Amino acid sequence: MNERSKQRRVDDRRLEILASAGGAIRKLGLRGAGMREIAEAAGLSAGNLYYYFRSKEELVYFCQVRTLDALIDVAKTAAASQGGARVQLGHLIEGHLRVLLDSRTAGAVHLEFDDLPPPLYGKLVRKRDRYEKLVRALIVDGQARAEVRPGNAKLKAFALLGALNWSARWFHPGGVYSVGDVALSFADQLLGGLLS
Repeated sequence: MNERSKQRRVDDRRLEILASAGGAIRKLGLRGAGMREIAEAAGLSAGNLYYYFRSKEELVYFCQVRTLDALIDVAKTAAASQGGARVQLGHLIEGHLRVLLDSRTAGAVHLEFDDLPPPLYGKLVRKRDRYEKLVRALIVDGQARAEVRPGNAKLKAFALLGALNWSARWFHPGGVYSVGDVALSFADQLLGGLLS
């Protein structure tokens, strides 16, 4: 087995662990969920968990990188789609929610990385800022075509992302609403406020 396929297997296992640990993190919060609780939720011994993640900070960083990379891909795909601002921003809203609320990404962790060591925190902030700029570009392009209401594109992007990201606080996989339900409702509401 080559190094690349070995790393892919490890990363796949890490994603499985995050999916299992998501419940503990949602219930106890990231600060309240220690490695022991995360290991229990994932059905692992603490030793096995430490094989995949040496610390909670490493677990959070892994989750953040995967989530932000997926969100950047969503924004690029949205920008490349045809059909104007309604289609592009609708794709962005749905894609953002599907990434964030996917149990494999432990969406509750997505909002909590302030306690990471400065070098890791800085890398994530740069990646997050890159995503925000892609979202802002969609809004600016829509404004240039008179499809998005005029106004400060940066503030519009912050309002949109704030609404989308907050869903990680209240959404419960297997609850009353599916990700698709949330995406349809959010697209309807948020596009209504953005589009001309």
